[in-house]
Amino acid sequence: MLCVFPYLRAVNNPNEFVRVYTVMSLVESGTFRIDEQVQTFGWVNDMAKVKGNDDGVDHYYMVKAPGIVYAGIPGYVVFSKVVAPLLGKKYPGIHGGHVTAAQKPPAAVVAPSSQDDKLWWLRMSTWAMRILGSQLPCFLFLLWFERYLRDFTADPAVRYAAVAAAGLGTNYLAYTHMFASHSQYAALAFLAFATIEKELRRSRGDVKAMRPSRALFAGFCTSACVTLEYHALFMTVVMSLFATLTFFRPRSALYWVLGALPGLGALRRRIPLGTSVTPTRLLAFAAGGAVNVPHMMYFHWTAYGNPYTPGHQKLETAHFAAEHQMGLWGILWPSWDHIQALAIDPGFGFFGMSPYMWIGLLGAPIVLLFPRGPASERAHVRIITVVWLACMAVVIGVNAGFVEWRAGWTVGPRYLVVCAPFFAFGAAVALERVAHGSRGKRALARGIGAGLALASVVTIGTVGILYDTLPETIARPFAQFSVPLARVGLVPHHVGEWFGWDSTTLWYVVCASLLLAPVVAGLAWHPGERRGEAVGRALAFVAAFAVGMVPALSPPDDGSALFVLHPSTVPLGAGWEPAGRDRVSLLRDEAERYGTRGKGPCLWYQLADLERTLGREPQAARAEARAKGALAREHCPKALF
Repeated sequence: MLCVFPYLRAVNNPNEFVRVYTVMSLVESGTFRIDEQVQTFGWVNDMAKVKGNDDGVDHYYMVKAPGIVYAGIPGYVVFSKVVAPLLGKKYPGIHGGHVTAAQKPPAAVVAPSSQDDKLWWLRMSTWAMRILGSQLPCFLFLLWFERYLRDFTADPAVRYAAVAAAGLGTNYLAYTHMFASHSQYAALAFLAFATIEKELRRSRGDVKAMRPSRALFAGFCTSACVTLEYHALFMTVVMSLFATLTFFRPRSALYWVLGALPGLGALRRRIPLGTSVTPTRLLAFAAGGAVNVPHMMYFHWTAYGNPYTPGHQKLETAHFAAEHQMGLWGILWPSWDHIQALAIDPGFGFFGMSPYMWIGLLGAPIVLLFPRGPASERAHVRIITVVWLACMAVVIGVNAGFVEWRAGWTVGPRYLVVCAPFFAFGAAVALERVAHGSRGKRALARGIGAGLALASVVTIGTVGILYDTLPETIARPFAQFSVPLARVGLVPHHVGEWFGWDSTTLWYVVCASLLLAPVVAGLAWHPGERRGEAVGRALAFVAAFAVGMVPALSPPDDGSALFVLHPSTVPLGAGWEPAGRDRVSLLRDEAERYGTRGKGPCLWYQLADLERTLGREPQAARAEARAKGALAREHCPKALF
């Protein structure tokens, strides 16, 4: 998660660059306006155009919740004020202010920067913001997540598979590699849920035994979700209700709420009425949530002239602005077709690309109907399962109601990244419930969980370490993007470049480590495990992996070929970064040196095969023509990869 840097400037990713521009502007000019950055680095989408009250000139602002921008400031400050000067580089814009299209800086203000200087600054500042604002926090969350799961399962195989599936086998990984807010939102939402849950479990429902500091932290995490993504508001309503019932007379409140819910009235007998009416913990939760309100309102007031509204109806792109006039800021009633696509589409859906998460969904009824342990423990597990399912139902329903529900170029449904830790948690709880009390069942649970985790990592994790956003039309990202690009060596930047290691080797090491994580979880030897159990676990692992890979390798409806770069992604190869180190470029140079002498013809045949993998038939035909006159293909050794 910290080693690779998928980045293509040619794509001009608005989801990321509009946030990058804003961080730059805050540090360099002390304003949310990004006029200078647009003029310096180029136009990008997802901007609002607002007429200034002071000068009557149109200004650009990002149309995103501001939370992630603040998280990106430390990384950019370190790069801009420490690293760049040590390298003899400087910010290529106008220091100390902003410019608009109507304002041209005097020539003496700043020396003109070359296009290469601008591209370098944009790339490296984006990298710095990602590392400290996204990659490192999201990695640390996974370490915490594994420790949290220890409260629900002592089996390391179950925990490791859940963590690998959540962090590496969903689009959580892809958006960890982007300076956006989706993965951070997932981490904060689950932190809020886990903090509330743990206090409820630890105190056994006694409000006076709950710690106000934890309530404060839960409130902060809950409201921070909205500062990262506006649509998180709907999920935070459910989370706030959970917090209210926990931190303020939870037992009496839950008594009446559960009694009103169909099928859960029997729980009333197991939840004695509480007597505490102290509001301290609830007030602490509210205070924690209030921390995030002022800076959100200040951004809205500064950018859009109204502290209570985002800027989507002032979008610079008229088509998008009109769409956000519909419903509630572009949110309508959910469509069942949208829900199906978001959930099960094999090239886009959350469960379709992350088969491990089916365990969390399908295992939830088992946890609800057949919990284990004492009565109070069974009631607690049922309550928290209802809560996280309700949160996820709201998240999916709201996403399915967006006018722009597909969300443009993405890896998986980017608004559902928040689902990753919740369904992984549900899967771990369900697997532990199924495995409890039987050595044979535990072996099967370990194998199935890890096998599906590996299928998830292969299906979408390999995409996430190559690039973080794909066209909507690609049908099978693993077979039509990951495999072709990995074969030809079109892989992204990595940290080895900082130390002069420019080859592609480190990326392949990272990819191997990615795949090894669920394999270790599923196949590592467990002390005390019998040979038959180990064999059963291995067979379950292989079978689960095979079943989980079926959607990713099924023939696409559009008739496009597998293991060849999808036509919609062919242009990405032309602007790939870094350029010139892929096998096609290196093989072409070598073939040119030999021509038709010696091994030259065989090199041209190999080059033709790689060009076809990238969907470049004209280039492949030319390369093959160079070889045919000198040597027949059957006389050349077959390439294994």
